[in-house]
Amino acid sequence: MKAASTTLLLTLFALSAQAQEVKTDKLTKLTNEEILVNVIAVNDREVSFTYPGETAVNVLNKNQVKEIGFASGRVEKITERVVIASEEDWQKVIVTTLESDVVGLTRKGEVRAKAAGATALSNQANIDARATEKLKREAARMGAHIILIQAQNTQRGSMGNAFQTAQVPTSLKQGVAYSY
Repeated sequence: MKAASTTLLLTLFALSAQAQEVKTDKLTKLTNEEILVNVIAVNDREVSFTYPGETAVNVLNKNQVKEIGFASGRVEKITERVVIASEEDWQKVIVTTLESDVVGLTRKGEVRAKAAGATALSNQANIDARATEKLKREAARMGAHIILIQAQNTQRGSMGNAFQTAQVPTSLKQGVAYSY
């Protein structure tokens, strides 16, 4: 009887210890690195978490997180990886003016592009689009998937008079290319 009581007591103790065990979430980065964490919050820009056994809150920008596998079994997709294999993938390149979009990414290099109209009456929107395409193509050649714009300069064309030469509209864009 005493042996049965002891066994029952040990079993209850083991079950109690398992119930108190903290389950962890699995955070997968876009680099495919997996880390075990306790997710605290997910908002529109970041994922807040603690490492098991720690109380310090850590934050990762969502552009670094592929998915979160919660301890409950639910999987939440966060960001899809943008793959740039060659210049032909230039349309996938993202252009941003928000520094927070490139936090935690690797700087690949500076990119610049200029486009000009053929006449003073050229369409400014088309010129800007050509400059953006050139910028994206340059970033894609570097293997970068996102550009942080640092400067943009648009000059509209002017006709002038018979004694002045007409100025054609131009668009100049400059930024920094980043990747995972």
